[in-house]
Amino acid sequence: MKRILLTLLCTATLFAQEVSRVVQLKNINADHTASILETFSSGKVRWKTDGRLGIVALQGPTDLVDAMEAAIKKLDVPRSPPPPLPPPPPTKNIEVTFHLLLASPQGEATAVSPDLAGVVQQLRNVFGLKSVRVLETAVLRGREHKGAQTSGIMAPPGKVDIHATYSIRYQNAVVSAGEKGASIRLDNLGFNAKIPLSQGALNNVQFYDASINTDVDVREGQKVVVGKSSVDSGSQSIFLVVTAKVVD
Repeated sequence: MKRILLTLLCTATLFAQEVSRVVQLKNINADHTASILETFSSGKVRWKTDGRLGIVALQGPTDLVDAMEAAIKKLDVPRSPPPPLPPPPPTKNIEVTFHLLLASPQGEATAVSPDLAGVVQQLRNVFGLKSVRVLETAVLRGREHKGAQTSGIMAPPGKVDIHATYSIRYQNAVVSAGEKGASIRLDNLGFNAKIPLSQGALNNVQFYDASINTDVDVREGQKVVVGKSSVDSGSQSIFLVVTAKVVD
């Protein structure tokens, strides 16, 4: 009988030490406390969360319930807003100039503008060219991270009464800084032209397609020979020369 009474007394004492408590949350969602509750409960505290009401209900030994409530309140604090993102760098404007040069190892040397004299001399030295003249100069003004295109007419290479046509475009432009100044990268640069040339004794006109497609990096102040395209079955060729700069 004494043993039974002792057991009943211990059981009553154990239940007397249990408490029930509701913790009201102000700053965090109740469901976000589940991992903390699972860790602190040690299987001895029963708990439930209600995300809609923003409460956590606890039931168990007083010391464990106190510890769990303290842990929850440490989490339930106002969160500082994330620092604002820095503003994106301003988009740069760029200006790209295209020179379309007609060149041939035959004929006489012709005068060109001083700004093209250096690149023309290089073409003559490398390719053995004599006659080099400017068919057209096109200027494209655009913005970084965007494409641009232009088209027009130009003087025909031969003695015909029909203008040649051309189109120039690039898909994207990227400006990068370097030790020797800014560099402009033109992605998927494409040049296409239809060149009318007379054929045969009757002077029939036939069109030849000339095209250049490539990616190119141009440093400010530099003239880059992008490519060469044959005009006809003879010796004439078109060279595409590119310059680029960042503008305000």
